[in-house]
Amino acid sequence: MRDPGIDDMNPADDDRTPVSEEQVIVYLRNHPDFFQQHPHLLSELHLRHESGGAISLVERQVAILRERNMIMRRRMNELMQTAKQNDELFAKTRTLTLELLRVDSWHELNEVLATYVLTDFHADFVCCHLAGMPVAGRPGSGKPASLDHIVSHAGPPLPHERFVRGAYPICTTLRVEELADLFPSVSHDAAGSAVLAPLVLDAPGGCLAIGSRDPQGFTPDMDTLFVTYIAEVLSQVVQRLAP
Repeated sequence: MRDPGIDDMNPADDDRTPVSEEQVIVYLRNHPDFFQQHPHLLSELHLRHESGGAISLVERQVAILRERNMIMRRRMNELMQTAKQNDELFAKTRTLTLELLRVDSWHELNEVLATYVLTDFHADFVCCHLAGMPVAGRPGSGKPASLDHIVSHAGPPLPHERFVRGAYPICTTLRVEELADLFPSVSHDAAGSAVLAPLVLDAPGGCLAIGSRDPQGFTPDMDTLFVTYIAEVLSQVVQRLAP
């Protein structure tokens, strides 16, 4: 028994139930070669164009395929651009990691953060906050002291703890007073943003903060994979330098 074709559907036949649009759609989906078997129907089908004119079904299909092709090209270009940015970011992260591994003092660490984070990563601010670690002053004094980009606190809480609730970095916008707490070595007169990456330490705690004067410089939808890796390496360096 053959399937009834659309040609068999006679709307003048009062004994049959009228064919719905859904039935036609289902039939055509189940018989994708229908117009190959009935090519004369293609010349009778026309779709209304947005400009008001009528175009054939084939022309409409070509237009749809061309539009899809443009969308795919745009997506491919976006993927290529993202891949290029990731390659550049990986190279900078690798350079920073190698420099961190060579650090032998707090002052050297301070210089590495200033040179490679501020310059290579185009950040406006950077600061490493540590709890209970003397990072400057007389060795063995046990008194917290600070450098330009490393701030030692007598103990928790640290400035980032109001924002970070777990062990993973976050990106957030910051008010002027919040920027001042996180980046105290420079003055602030407007809102900004930052990525805050907790450090994994045996000591009470620590955080790497990288900031921007642009409130949209670090947004919650940004990927923090590379920052997480940098924070892990920095944690090892801080642990090695800790008294």
